[in-house]
Amino acid sequence: MEVARRLHRGALRHPVQSQHLPGLLHEIRRAAARAAPRSGETAARVTLERKVQIGFAVAVVIIVAVGAAALRSTAATVASARWVAHALEVRGDLEAMLADLIDAETGVRGYLITGDTTYLAPYDSAGARLEAHLAGLRALTADNPVQLERLDSLATLVAVRLERFHWTIETRRSGGPGAAGRAVIGGRGKELMQLVRSIVGQMEDEEGRLLAQRSATLQTKARLARLAAWGGALVAVTLAVIASALISRELAGRRRAELALGETQTRFRQVLASSTAVIYANTVSGATFSPTWVSENVTRITGYGPDEPLQPSWWLDNLHRDDRERVLADMPALFANDQLTTEYRFRSKDGTYHWVHDESRLLRDAAGTPLEVVGAWVDITDRRQAEASLRASEERLRLLLGSVRDYAIYLLDPTGIVVSWNSGAEQIKGYRAEEIIGQHFSRFYTPEDVVAGKPQAALRAAADQGRFEEENWRVRKDGTRLWADVVINAVRDDRGTLVGFAKVTRDLTERKRAEDTLRRYAAELEASNAELNAFAYSVSHDLRTPLRGIAGFSEALLEDYADRLDDVGKDYLTRVRAASQRMATLIDDLLDLSQVTRSAMHIGPLDLSALASAIAADLTKRDSARRVEFAIAPGLQVQADPGLMRVALHNLLENAWKFTGRRSDARIEVGSVPHDGRSAYFVRDNGAGFDMTYVGKLFGAFQRLHGTQEFDGTGIGLATVQRIIHRHGGRVWAEGTVGTGATFYFTL
Repeated sequence: MEVARRLHRGALRHPVQSQHLPGLLHEIRRAAARAAPRSGETAARVTLERKVQIGFAVAVVIIVAVGAAALRSTAATVASARWVAHALEVRGDLEAMLADLIDAETGVRGYLITGDTTYLAPYDSAGARLEAHLAGLRALTADNPVQLERLDSLATLVAVRLERFHWTIETRRSGGPGAAGRAVIGGRGKELMQLVRSIVGQMEDEEGRLLAQRSATLQTKARLARLAAWGGALVAVTLAVIASALISRELAGRRRAELALGETQTRFRQVLASSTAVIYANTVSGATFSPTWVSENVTRITGYGPDEPLQPSWWLDNLHRDDRERVLADMPALFANDQLTTEYRFRSKDGTYHWVHDESRLLRDAAGTPLEVVGAWVDITDRRQAEASLRASEERLRLLLGSVRDYAIYLLDPTGIVVSWNSGAEQIKGYRAEEIIGQHFSRFYTPEDVVAGKPQAALRAAADQGRFEEENWRVRKDGTRLWADVVINAVRDDRGTLVGFAKVTRDLTERKRAEDTLRRYAAELEASNAELNAFAYSVSHDLRTPLRGIAGFSEALLEDYADRLDDVGKDYLTRVRAASQRMATLIDDLLDLSQVTRSAMHIGPLDLSALASAIAADLTKRDSARRVEFAIAPGLQVQADPGLMRVALHNLLENAWKFTGRRSDARIEVGSVPHDGRSAYFVRDNGAGFDMTYVGKLFGAFQRLHGTQEFDGTGIGLATVQRIIHRHGGRVWAEGTVGTGATFYFTL
């Protein structure tokens, strides 16, 4: 009944555990056979009289066992008592030995003081007694290695002490009291005796511990002996009292067990009927199998009636012909190993084939003769289809990776050993798959990086962070180097265990060379620009002297010789003087442009609103006759070089001031708007504006969209603004309409 309950619980918890189903089936069938109605069951049952006889026999056995236990307990008590006496004897011998050694020391001391040889009597007899004590102790502690080790040390100290006594006595005899006193003072007698007492104390402590332990054991075993004696009597009385009760309960229990077993069998049939595993049994006769039983769910799973699976050829007839030869060839393994696991296709009643996983066990009798094969099979068609789909997916992935030649894609095991290799890796690295698989990936690193431990550091970073990426030099098979973009991803299983790494490498050598060339050209261009700016600064500076001469002499002619010049001459001189002044302004602007290009930058927080307000105040003060409305947004905060930003903003506001000069309702606005995720700052006016067709010329040096007769200027201001904004890593652009104004935007 208990077997049935256990099997029932197991079947409910794990209805499709194929590795356990054959054993479960065997026990189920045996339980069902035991529960089936059988003729002569009354005669087969154990009679009440027989049970009484068995009960009395058990009582006699228990009483004898209790008596034997009492005898064993008494013997153990006697043995424990002997061990207690043994510990006491050891302690007594230790104390006697120490007393003899102290007596010998006292006698020697008396002889040294008085010279009377009668004091040496204890010393003369001490040697034999001490030797006897040590021999006795060695015999008593032969079973205790720790005590024997201490006893060896004690014997050595006693021998040294006796030898010291002898030497002191001889010194007294030959040298007198003075020599003996000096010998005692300079000797180690006190230290030796302290060591002897220490070891004796340790041995006594050990024996004390053993004595306490053995005394406790003695008390325990004595108590057990008493308990055994009383227990025997109690068991005898108890057995007589409960015998009749047990017999009555047995009769009632038998009836309950039969009912429970019937219920269990019913539940098992229900469980098997709903299970996805078909359980079967075949008898064995030589190499022939005969079906004897199959679970009822075979009808639901395969569509065959309950009697069809019991036909001798049913299983073989429905086995797929392509699997038949293989499965039959596996049958000898069942007899060799007593178990067989196989997979094959099986035909259902409707003609469709399903993949099944079949596990069977061969049962033998005591002599080893095959009796029965029990087993179970489950439908694994879905799993097989999933495996086929996975294989197809893996094949597609393999083909895809094989066709990728611009990327080296390969796998590493957790230690960095190459385990796969695609054609792109072969092209980039130069190794064929058979050459590199099984090798450590560190061979792709430069020697200096290997010495620095970079390969292992990359794997650790990928394992810790899930991904590692870098650009660095790598080495091909032929020893040449390539600049590679490397990505390493950690690969983990469903439980999070690291199973390897996926590594992708892209050859960026040509891009690296192009970037290096571009950087070299940029450096050369920067050097050329620096030289050009220096040249422009020098030329502009040198032009100031002749211009000052032209302007000065022109002014002198107009002032000192005006009466000698006709109107045409005066007009020419006026034109010369205006041209020289314009040239001076142009030179100043060129010097400013050169300065903003060459000056060092000091980036820091800057209040753009306050700076614009200060420039607006300067412009208003310079031309107080004009009425211009300034609308400057508050709180415009930027990170910029204060000096350069003042120059840029001054040029923008001065341009707005200039080009609104012909409007009575002039308005200049400074603010910001969102642009590509950051702020774009602007200076807007309602002045002359410009045609957007020519917007590309606005920021070129000396480029002007208005003649000097309309608006003065050199065409350098906006070029200066652009250089300043570019030095800040920003962008500047303009929007405008002729007659309605212009807006200049910039970012930083």
